[in-house]
Amino acid sequence: MRPRLGRFGVASGAVGCALLGALLYAPASSSGRLADDWILLRTVRHVTGLWWPFTHNDLGQGTGSGHFYRPVWVLWNAGVYGVSHSPTFAHVLNLVLFAIVCAEVVLLVRRVAGMRAALISGVTFALFPTHGESVAWISGNTDLLAVALGLAAIILALSAKPSLRRELGIAALTALAALAKEIAMVLPALVAILLWASAPDAHGANPRRYWRPVAVMLATVAAVLIPRTLVIGGIGGYGGQALTPVRAAGALASFILGALSAPQIQLLEHPVLFLVPAAALMLLAAGVFAARRRREVRTARLALAGLAWFLVALLPVLNQPLDLNTANGDRLLLLPSVGLAIAAGALLGRTRRTVVLAAWGLVAVLCAVSCVLSALDWRTAGMESRRLLSEIDRLAPRGVHLIALSVPSDYRVAHLYPDALEAAVQETGRPDLSLTGCMPVHALSLRPGQVSFTPFPGGLWFGETTARDPFDTPVLGSLEPQPSGDCLFGKAPEEAQATLGTARTAFVVPATPSRTRVIYFDGRDMRLIETP
Repeated sequence: MRPRLGRFGVASGAVGCALLGALLYAPASSSGRLADDWILLRTVRHVTGLWWPFTHNDLGQGTGSGHFYRPVWVLWNAGVYGVSHSPTFAHVLNLVLFAIVCAEVVLLVRRVAGMRAALISGVTFALFPTHGESVAWISGNTDLLAVALGLAAIILALSAKPSLRRELGIAALTALAALAKEIAMVLPALVAILLWASAPDAHGANPRRYWRPVAVMLATVAAVLIPRTLVIGGIGGYGGQALTPVRAAGALASFILGALSAPQIQLLEHPVLFLVPAAALMLLAAGVFAARRRREVRTARLALAGLAWFLVALLPVLNQPLDLNTANGDRLLLLPSVGLAIAAGALLGRTRRTVVLAAWGLVAVLCAVSCVLSALDWRTAGMESRRLLSEIDRLAPRGVHLIALSVPSDYRVAHLYPDALEAAVQETGRPDLSLTGCMPVHALSLRPGQVSFTPFPGGLWFGETTARDPFDTPVLGSLEPQPSGDCLFGKAPEEAQATLGTARTAFVVPATPSRTRVIYFDGRDMRLIETP
């Protein structure tokens, strides 16, 4: 039985949610290039043809180089750059991709739960507050592209009648998604979850045909792993991030907490705010329990399927915990958040209680505000990035090596330079400069004089800052000093901690090659330190 369309119709509902999602992040379209965007720019400038990305990793390095294998994503960005060198054009296309994903969520949920649930899911997904990193950051389009292609494959699996044409379409879309980002490797599990949730009591005369999309996706994912392994020389990924039980548990906890909280709120600084995600989890559990008690088996099953989708989609990223201070890693929640939207649509799509719908409406308004604030943070980060690059250009004579004792890694929830400041300096007109960034600073307020450094014998620098511009330190992993090129840096005594994952004091030990200048970020500006 086909789901009822509802009075709004499929097309109008999908378009409405698409426009809503895109408009929320429109202010970020002027943020320019930030952080890894400069490294991506280098890669796309080296693309010489359609085949080139399939023989290199995402950094443009050749066989056996490790890191990530994302040729479809590289091709997409190379095509964008070929049409226009303007970063604004790339940002606009990010908005288009996000609009497509929002529309796909409506189409997907409509297939399994009806139009009313689909509209609630679409609005919930469009307003989900953790999508800023994916939408407002050019490099975040790796998630947008992979999710757009992956959802298209799942919709095709759920909507079309079994046929050779359908299976070929599913295989093609799955392959493109997996070649855009590794998260698409879980697509077979996700489509299996939805097939289970939406299955009739009997699978017809041929149950094998009903589950065939899972087999097609599994075969496709296995095929994609072959060139991936050959080109990058193994599994790839970020170096030095081994998956351990403690790291996986911490990552899972961080993603659950981050998914159900506004990224603008510093959870680790105000632990009482952990009650918000705890309450959200309890409400979801209560909704599932109530549906089962009312014998609404299909509703309960769809809600559970949405929660299972959320957890399964996190499996590939459990070695990369979400930073609850800077929101670095929010992009990894794009695909999992589809599952939460499915659960919300399944539970709220059946209710007629005014109080429940009014509460959801209030939360939706608050989420919309959070999305706009995120977009504005990215726009401000873009303005500050251009100003800081100009300051560095002014401070550095030609041909010197710069040591930046402190580097603005993030402005609130937006990236500045977690690890790509040298690339940004060189790509904006100073290829003669080399630069080593040391202690990252999470800038919550752009005020000068917040960060200072004092020299000590032996080349050690002692840094001090405020709670509004704390040093960013790891929560999980080693607490030992971290190397960064020509720098060794780490947090100072425990009593100087600002909160979990940040510090107010730090030490930096830079190397001192010839023709070196020492600079630092003081909370707003780049300052030069005169050294003897």
